[in-house]
Amino acid sequence: MTITPGFKSGYVSLVGWPNVGKSTLLNSLLDSKLAIVSPKPQTTRDTTLGILNTVKAQAIFVDTPGWLRPEDTFQSVMKRAINRSIYDDADILVWIVEPRLLTEHEAVFGQNLLQASKPICVVINKVDLGEPKGGWAPVEAQLKSILGATTPVLRLSAQKGEGLDALKSTIERLLPESPPYYPTDQITDRWERFYVAELIREQIFALYHQEVPHASAVLIDEFVEAEGRKDHIAATIYVETDGQLGIIVGDQGAGVKRLGQLARAEIEARLDREVHLELRVKVRKAWRKDGEFLKRLQSNDGQVY
Repeated sequence: MTITPGFKSGYVSLVGWPNVGKSTLLNSLLDSKLAIVSPKPQTTRDTTLGILNTVKAQAIFVDTPGWLRPEDTFQSVMKRAINRSIYDDADILVWIVEPRLLTEHEAVFGQNLLQASKPICVVINKVDLGEPKGGWAPVEAQLKSILGATTPVLRLSAQKGEGLDALKSTIERLLPESPPYYPTDQITDRWERFYVAELIREQIFALYHQEVPHASAVLIDEFVEAEGRKDHIAATIYVETDGQLGIIVGDQGAGVKRLGQLARAEIEARLDREVHLELRVKVRKAWRKDGEFLKRLQSNDGQVY
């Protein structure tokens, strides 16, 4: 792609409360499944980066975990990633909210965004659910009272793909002039093993309930590409208790077999090639509170997701 004069480029952080549709919006903007999606809160654990390239601009979207109050070491790591994406890395903040009046805590979150001193665009997502009680005017007035009268407030449906063009145009207008940060044919900075781990974790969220998904971490032990043969992928699922291990493994291994089948189908669709997937399940008690274990999982030996 030829870089034209006045080209714009920058980082756009997607922020908001859990389950407002940040990951769905990222996938819709890129027309590609980069972030896993689940109706359960705190599905996103780490920042996921997606790159939207146009003739005039490169918008580098950062999907962040939902805003939280840390309860353990692992959530503290997540909170630091959120703060970094808001206050340090972003050129633009896209605050995603649901089609209703904000609660007091949500309003305070919006007020705190002003401290970043970055351009802010508000997205009212899930408009396919219908007009809020009392109409749109009170919702939009509340948002502008928090962020300022000139703040762009857009309505869209990430699930339906409606209203995306207006958001893209607004972001392009707000981006700073800069050459692209990444090659203009690249859509993410993550390795394939990241998405494999995420897709396994997505199926854990889909199949299991209560504490099991949040107590699970996935480590890719092997990822071997062999020409003329299926890729070999070996992954370990870490849980915190023997009971959680038993739930995932299931009766005579039926549970983990089903999990592997569903995850393999998603992985093959994502990689566009066949894979052999081997899953193990191990107990690592209280791993979310074990700082040293988190560091080891995030070392060069592998990455936990």
